[in-house]
Amino acid sequence: MSGRRTRTICAVSLMAVLAPAAVGCSDGGGTPSSKVSRASAAIASARASAQAELDKIKGGSQAKREVKVGRVSRDGTGRAVAPLTVTNGSKRPADYAIEVNFRDASGHLVDAVVLRLSKVPPNRPTPATARSHRELTGRVTATVGTAVRY
Repeated sequence: MSGRRTRTICAVSLMAVLAPAAVGCSDGGGTPSSKVSRASAAIASARASAQAELDKIKGGSQAKREVKVGRVSRDGTGRAVAPLTVTNGSKRPADYAIEVNFRDASGHLVDAVVLRLSKVPPNRPTPATARSHRELTGRVTATVGTAVRY
């Protein structure tokens, strides 16, 4: 690809887990507590899915300190968008898998995504973007849950 670093960012299939909760929260049926229970179960499942994706990586090293998260904004559809900067601390280009957790104003996990970046050059800040799977309302922050360099 023209000698440039190839960056691949893909959200893990957490949407399959979170979409039913988002739909369940928007319908007219059920009690508020049952909706909260379904959403909580979906978030727990999303987090487990993200961790399972990260666990597939063999021979990686912890790289959480190499990832900085900027201020969350919203895209045109209301999804939360968090800018990331990854600085590869190794001596060679490396791939990354980064779990980004979106939290509400109370600190509760409301969404989680895993980004994959390929061939991040050493010692050069590299931008990336994490997007929530669904519209998130209110004040939302983003944090790095886990980051693996491999």
